[in-house]
Amino acid sequence: MYRPHFSVASAALLLALGGLMTGCQKQTGSSPDAQVEALRLSAELNRTKNQLGAAEKDSAAKDDALLLAKEDMEGVKKQLAEREGVIIDKQVRIQALEAELAELKKRDAFAFAEVSKLVQQKLTTTALDHYRQFVKDYPTSPLVVDANRAIAELGVTAPREAKARAVIIDPQAPERDVLKKFAEGDAKPEELAPLLKNKSMMEVVRILGTPNKTYREGTELGYVDKISDPATGDRSTLVITFDVETKRVSTLRVGYAGPPIRP
Repeated sequence: MYRPHFSVASAALLLALGGLMTGCQKQTGSSPDAQVEALRLSAELNRTKNQLGAAEKDSAAKDDALLLAKEDMEGVKKQLAEREGVIIDKQVRIQALEAELAELKKRDAFAFAEVSKLVQQKLTTTALDHYRQFVKDYPTSPLVVDANRAIAELGVTAPREAKARAVIIDPQAPERDVLKKFAEGDAKPEELAPLLKNKSMMEVVRILGTPNKTYREGTELGYVDKISDPATGDRSTLVITFDVETKRVSTLRVGYAGPPIRP
């Protein structure tokens, strides 16, 4: 921004010139032109004085504003330093709490409680795995006895509950499981009975495939080595008999001479 500057020498020169002209007028008298010139110089002198005073006031105001700005900046710097100190202090406390929590999670009681929550949430399979891991991680913990007891209980309930969940998610899963066992020769008659109940011969063939043998002029179907004998555990032949009137499955037998099983 432009700021008018007036030198002290110029002001002094105008003042001296004004005084000199005034003195000359008093001593010799002044002509009209001289008087006009004196008035002009006097007005110029006054204008210069006013401009000089205004410039000094403007300079002082700007100096004051600069001083205030410096003070504000120092205040802001102080606030930033204080906030930074608070942030650093919070970070230190957070790190200390995280370290304390990590140490707490290592303790056997906390770990055991976390596994127990899984049981309450009905996540039995996951809980079973975590109990086994607990025994490995804390072999000397007094809670190992409780963990082993839970493992024994969940070892029975977890597979059953997992199977029930699988049925809900995929209703065809049990049927596929039985058919897989049948294909491998490990199916049990009681597992096949619900699957074949009230089925026609064509439906049975569609479900189990083409039989290896037929009996009584093709009215009975035989699947060799496709079923597990409950008495011996050996593979045997599944014999399927159909009702004469309804043409639907009436009985299953393990081997041709085995006792009939009604589905």
